[in-house]
Amino acid sequence: MPDIASIGAALASIKTATEIAKLIKESGASLEQAEVKLQLANLISSLADAKIELAELQTEMNQLKDKLSQRAALKWVKPYYMIQSGNEMEGPFCPTCYDNHEKMIRLQGSGRKGWSCLTCKGFFKDSEYVEPPPIRFNG
Repeated sequence: MPDIASIGAALASIKTATEIAKLIKESGASLEQAEVKLQLANLISSLADAKIELAELQTEMNQLKDKLSQRAALKWVKPYYMIQSGNEMEGPFCPTCYDNHEKMIRLQGSGRKGWSCLTCKGFFKDSEYVEPPPIRFNG
């Protein structure tokens, strides 16, 4: 998430670039050619810093948008999460991993009529799963 420091750094770089541009504009012929080149180099550096900061902020904003759209598509289908895309459901995903760490870990089908998480080692039975009756031995 973009923090105040990142936004402040980007704004400070833009402010510095603006001040340098004003200085160059107002200096006219009074500055030596070398000083003008130095000020232009400072201006380019400040603008590059601002561009990098804003690109990082844009990346963070895109990640947040992706996370929000994923969260909107996430559906609780007891006992796990699914992602709904139109009429299709994708998943299932581990509820423990998502609830504790917001990680979308796909569950693996198990021969025991349930789903296993290879990350947290959780096991989840489908809602239609019925425990088999105990085996009785005559003896």
